[in-house]
Amino acid sequence: MLRACITGITCLVFLCGRFRVLEYGTRRRRVKGREDRISKLPDDVILLIISRLDTRDAVRTSVMSRRWKHVYTFISEVRLGCCSMSTDSTPCRKLEGEKLSQLQRKFVHAVDAFLKHHSGSRIIYFELICCFRGCILDSFSRWMNNVGRWGVKSLIIRYCCHSHVLKRNYPLVLSSDFLPQATSVECIYLMGGSFQISSQKALKDLDLTDVAFTSEAVERLLLNFCSLQSLKLKSCTLPSKLHIHGPDLQLKNLRLFNCSKVVEIDLSATNLTTFELFTHRMMTLSFSNVPLLQNLRVDICDHKVAPYIFGNVAKDLPHLRCMYFWTDARFFEAFEIGGVNKLIHLRQLALVLEYQNINIDLLALATILDLCPLLHKFHISMLLPSTFDGKPVEKRVVRPHTQLKEVDFSGFRGTQNEYNLMWYILKNAVFLERMSISVDAIYYHVNLEGWQRTHCSQWDYKKKRRIIRERLQRETISKDVEILIM
Repeated sequence: MLRACITGITCLVFLCGRFRVLEYGTRRRRVKGREDRISKLPDDVILLIISRLDTRDAVRTSVMSRRWKHVYTFISEVRLGCCSMSTDSTPCRKLEGEKLSQLQRKFVHAVDAFLKHHSGSRIIYFELICCFRGCILDSFSRWMNNVGRWGVKSLIIRYCCHSHVLKRNYPLVLSSDFLPQATSVECIYLMGGSFQISSQKALKDLDLTDVAFTSEAVERLLLNFCSLQSLKLKSCTLPSKLHIHGPDLQLKNLRLFNCSKVVEIDLSATNLTTFELFTHRMMTLSFSNVPLLQNLRVDICDHKVAPYIFGNVAKDLPHLRCMYFWTDARFFEAFEIGGVNKLIHLRQLALVLEYQNINIDLLALATILDLCPLLHKFHISMLLPSTFDGKPVEKRVVRPHTQLKEVDFSGFRGTQNEYNLMWYILKNAVFLERMSISVDAIYYHVNLEGWQRTHCSQWDYKKKRRIIRERLQRETISKDVEILIM
C-alpha cells in the first residue's frame, strides 16, 4: 500500500504539471502496454494524495477523470490565498487600481465556488491568506459562517500585505464577532491588523502576530476566552504595562516575542506552567501568583539578565524545575554572590553565552552551579566565543555537585579557558554519567521556537575533534563518565 501511495504521488505530480501546461484540456495520451496504477488506488489513498497538494492544485485534479471530479470536496485541510490567483504571481501589495480590484474579485469568486461545491464533510484546518480590502472584506463574515458549520478546529488568517497596507492607512480591524461562534474552533492564528474581543468559550490556542490591540483588549481577551490554554503574542502592539490575570484563567502557556513597547509584565495565573520571553531590552517581571510555573525561557540581549534571573526571579520562583536563558557574557562583571538566591528545585539549566571579544573566566560559572544544588542536566552554548586563553582569575573553592548527571558543551573552541571549566565539572560532579562536547553551537531560539545549530565554516571540524579527543585521552577521567565528541 505504501509503495502504491508513493507511486501515486509521483504520477500525480507529473499529471498536474502536464495538465497545467495543457490548460486542463481533455487531451490524454495513453502509453501502450503501461498499467494505469492511479485508477486502481483506493479512494482513501487518492484523497490522501490530493490532500498533500495546494488547495488550488487539488481543485484542478477534478478534470483528470470522472472518478476524481469530486474528490477534492472531501479534503480536510484547506489553504486559500489571493496571491495564487495572480497569473504572474505578483504579490497583491504591488498591485493598484483596477488590477488589484480584478484580483480581489477573482479571489472572492474562487473561494465562493469552493465553498459552494464542498461536500459538507468536516474541515479540520482552514487557512485564509489575503488582503482584507474591498470585496474580500465584504465577503469575510460570510466565509466565517461556513467555517463554523464545518466544525473547523484550526483557523489561520494571514493579512498577506499588512505592513504595506498599514503604512497607507488601510488598517484591518478584526473583531472576534466575525470569527465563527461554533464550539469546534480550538486554535486561531491571526497575522496583521487590530483585534477587538468578544466571547469565544471553546478557544484553547490563540496565536497573534503583528496585531495592534485596542484599549483594555488584553484583559477582555483573558476574561472572554475562558478556556484559553496557550497564548502567543509576537511583534504585537501592547500596553507598556502588561497584566496577565483573571479569576478563572486556564492559561498554561504564555509566549511573548519582541513586543517592544512592553516594559513591565505582571503574571497572576494559577495554571501557568510555561513562560517564554524574547525581547531586546530589560523589563520588570512580577510573578504575583504562579504556583505551577516550572518552565522559564528568557532571551534578553542584555548583560544584566543573569543577576536579575538569580535575584528577583529566583526569589519569586523557587519552585522552577527547568530554565533557559540567553545572555551577554558581560553579566560576570555584575554578578555578585551576595545578591542572588538559590533555585533549590531546578533540575535543568540551559545557558547561552554570547561573549565575542570579551575576556572572561568561565570558571565563574561554577557559582551558578552552586546556586542550583539539585541540578540534574546542564547545557552551556557559547556563541561567538572569545579566544581568551588566560589563567583563572582566582582559585575557586571546590564544592561537590552530587546531583549533576549530564553536561553538554556546544560551541567548544578548545581554549584553555573552556578546558578549565570542563576539568572543574569532571572533577566535582562526582556522579556525572555523560558529557557531550560539540564544536557547533547548539541553542534553543525562543523566537524561532526550536533548537538551532550554528556552523563555524572557518573551522576544520575533523581536526578540532581529533585534538579534543587526544587531549582527553591524556587526562585521567572516571570510566563511569561517557564522553561524546560531536
